[in-house]
Amino acid sequence: MTTPSIEPPGRDSRPTRPGSGRAGWIPAIGILVSIALIAIACSPGRDQEQNSRPRILLIGIDGASPKVAFPMLKKGLLPHLSKIAADGISGPLRSVLPLYSPRIWNTIATGRRPAEHGIAAFVKSDSKGGKTLYQSSDRRVPSVWNIFSHADRTVGVVNWWTTYPPEKINGVMVSDHFFPEQITMIKKTFKDQNDSLGTLVHPESWSARGLELLADTTPLTDIPDPFAGNEALPHWVGSELLSQFYRTDHEITQVARGLIADYAPDITFVLLPGIDRISHWLWGNLESEDLYPPNLRPTPSEREAGATALRAYYAYTDALIGRLIESYDEDDLILVMSDHGFEAGVSLMLLTGEHDTRAALDGVIFARGKGLAQSKATRGLNVFDIAPTLLAFAGLPIPSDMPGRPAAFIGIGDGAERIATYDDLVIERHAPSPSGREEDIVEHLRALGYLEEESPQADPPKASP
Repeated sequence: MTTPSIEPPGRDSRPTRPGSGRAGWIPAIGILVSIALIAIACSPGRDQEQNSRPRILLIGIDGASPKVAFPMLKKGLLPHLSKIAADGISGPLRSVLPLYSPRIWNTIATGRRPAEHGIAAFVKSDSKGGKTLYQSSDRRVPSVWNIFSHADRTVGVVNWWTTYPPEKINGVMVSDHFFPEQITMIKKTFKDQNDSLGTLVHPESWSARGLELLADTTPLTDIPDPFAGNEALPHWVGSELLSQFYRTDHEITQVARGLIADYAPDITFVLLPGIDRISHWLWGNLESEDLYPPNLRPTPSEREAGATALRAYYAYTDALIGRLIESYDEDDLILVMSDHGFEAGVSLMLLTGEHDTRAALDGVIFARGKGLAQSKATRGLNVFDIAPTLLAFAGLPIPSDMPGRPAAFIGIGDGAERIATYDDLVIERHAPSPSGREEDIVEHLRALGYLEEESPQADPPKASP
């Protein structure tokens, strides 16, 4: 089956839903018939039902740790996440080892084991014995956005891991290669002046709008860059690099807000990577200094500045979340989650935080929306449960080959419809021509120590202790 591609409305158009449109000129002899057809089309159960259906927004915050988020929540320092928690639920989200972000975010998007979805790590070996980034074409099973597209639901995807080349979904996909700074050193460091060679956005007609949003530097929050000119940070930290992460999360949020305003998708996926990047450099300021060699122990003033800047970045991310959700109604499902936490660690690049062991296994999850049961705990919830939760909330069948189950907090239980699989869906992608940014990305991943070979595949995690 070929997935339809719906062209987004222009910037000055009002957001539309699938099935909406205008009748053309009809001969006079058919006027009565046309009036009847219009009445049917406008009746409950058609466009009205589609327009009243709750929307879904899934926001990924890469690397957000319960060790930081929940204490800040209790102190009222994350007001938007606090509001989501007060209206719905919050708690830990159990991940699965090894904690490689592309592997986990693709597990979240597909509900399938890494051995099945095919994205095992960051890179894979190529035919010449080198390393090459995984691409969307390496994913072997449908994602939730493919399933929604097949069901004639509109979809938006912004910056999800391994979405290059973009897929021809029923909506807009802004691939992760559209934002090169998120996984590279700053452009200045790598002298990246190359134009991208491949298609970065589906549909291509939305690219100009995306670039316009990307260039909009209007502040989205009142939280200033905590790294700009901050000479008090630990001596090994490059403040300009951390400032680039601040700007990139701003760019991702701007593009996502524009997509939502233009198109109002039934379900939207947005990934903000900044907390993970910042934590690799500043996490050690939250840990005991005895865990680090003398050359990596900050002075007391550096330690305080580093911890303050990291918490400020959590507050900045919370403020960006507030901007992303501001157009959503109380019945719409808002899910905010992370793929893992953080732990103490040291590498050749003097990084001070890692996510390698069970100490970093738990991320966070926040949710609110229609029918959410506040009394339902998130105990035992894991990354395999997210895809079936999204499908169940939207009233779509859950396939038996997804090992997870819908979260208890949406109140559906075992009442969701079941089917055998969605693996027969056809996934169409743009041609996988080079984006022009692979070398910089691989170099940055090498610096972070992320160039692992494909790793043994793990089963879904057991319930959290």
